Amino acid sequence: MFSEPFAQLNANEIFDIYKEPLKEAPQLDVVFENYLVLVNQLKNDFNGLRDELEHHKKIHGEIADSLDEFFTIQRLSSIITQSLEYRQIVANLDEIAIKVIPHTDSEVFLFDNEILTPVSENLKSDFTLLIHNMQEEGILDWLWEQAHPIVVPLSDFVIRDQLSFQSGNVVIAPMIQNQEALGVYLLHTEKEQAQFSFRDLELLNILTQQAGIGIQYTRLYKSLERTHEALKKSQTSLMQTIKLATVGELAGGIAHEINNPLQIILGNIQMALMGFKTEESLKIVETQAMRIANIVRGLLSMAKQNNVSATEYLEINPLILNTLNLVRSQIEKRGIEIKTELAEKLPVVQGSSVYFQQILLNFILHSKKQIGKQGSILIRSEMVDSEWIQLELVDSGVPMPMEYIDKILDPFENMDNSMEMNLGLTVSVQMLHDIGGKISINSVKDTGNRIVMQIPKYGKRGENDQSVLSTG
Repeated sequence: MFSEPFAQLNANEIFDIYKEPLKEAPQLDVVFENYLVLVNQLKNDFNGLRDELEHHKKIHGEIADSLDEFFTIQRLSSIITQSLEYRQIVANLDEIAIKVIPHTDSEVFLFDNEILTPVSENLKSDFTLLIHNMQEEGILDWLWEQAHPIVVPLSDFVIRDQLSFQSGNVVIAPMIQNQEALGVYLLHTEKEQAQFSFRDLELLNILTQQAGIGIQYTRLYKSLERTHEALKKSQTSLMQTIKLATVGELAGGIAHEINNPLQIILGNIQMALMGFKTEESLKIVETQAMRIANIVRGLLSMAKQNNVSATEYLEINPLILNTLNLVRSQIEKRGIEIKTELAEKLPVVQGSSVYFQQILLNFILHSKKQIGKQGSILIRSEMVDSEWIQLELVDSGVPMPMEYIDKILDPFENMDNSMEMNLGLTVSVQMLHDIGGKISINSVKDTGNRIVMQIPKYGKRGENDQSVLSTG
């Protein structure tokens, strides 16, 4: 083998070294010359392969780095979409960012009513001091304009002596979405400022913006939750208002219902005072007083707050009869006949008596309006299978057109005509859904309307079934 200095020589230089010795052995001249040519060729091939290898290493190294960055970003994006808590998003960000920029401490500050508020519970006072200082110096405003992380040595801060951090740098990454400043990500690192590459800061910027997307999505989600809760409260208030309006509609009929037994009571009291049929009169008074008490009890029940989560053990048939007692007088005085076909044996169900009564009452009053005068209302109950009780209400009133039924199902589709819709009926459909029930409405020309409600025996059953609305 050649020594290292010798290996650096080309074929001609080697030939010059051995030129004089070869004169004494001419027969080796040609062999040695061919050998040197071969060595020179091998050296050229070796250098070419070495350059090619370095080129491939460079290319593959850049590809590997790019793939690492890509998968890092993909991983963070996947984690963020699975989290709807600020602290978890920040924890995920920090877990991956530390692999890009090793750091000892970090914190994310988010705007809350225009005030930068830390996300972590265990906040280091250094970060609070740094944030206040950067706000006063205008550094943060400039940072959000640049929209890119910066590295600032601790020694550059005027509050350096107040910090517990003894050395190193602070990396400041702005958190921006749709040109809106969401907050800032601070990292304390011992890595020297000169060692930061553009790639380090660019990757940190991408990760920070990915976290910003997660934070913005979480804010929208929480805002939607608050809106949903407000809507639920408004819906409850609307139901109560409609229920009180229904009580007002019942007032005339209830006054008549109470007045009749009162007249009977007063008459029997007068008879008793005169000494006629005292015991019999007392029994009549007791019966009529109980009748009044039942009417008042039903009216008070109607005025209670709706509570879909209330669980009582209910008998459907007595509930139907009690509801009919509230409206029987005002319906029958219009010449409308009330018929009932109630199954003899129905199981006790779990639910809210207030809900059931409100739903049924609204449907009965709606049938009364459709009939006007002279007609009939039939209420039928039966067990359709082991889990569902079916209530059927058939009236001889004016058939409801399909457009009217559509408004009951979707009252906000045609806002211009929404006032024409029976809001009480719409709310009753929603209330039936709330308890896990199903409903179908079928209107047939020249015949009337048929409303079929199915109530689950064991309370709400998962997702509500869609109502079936049809017209003939």
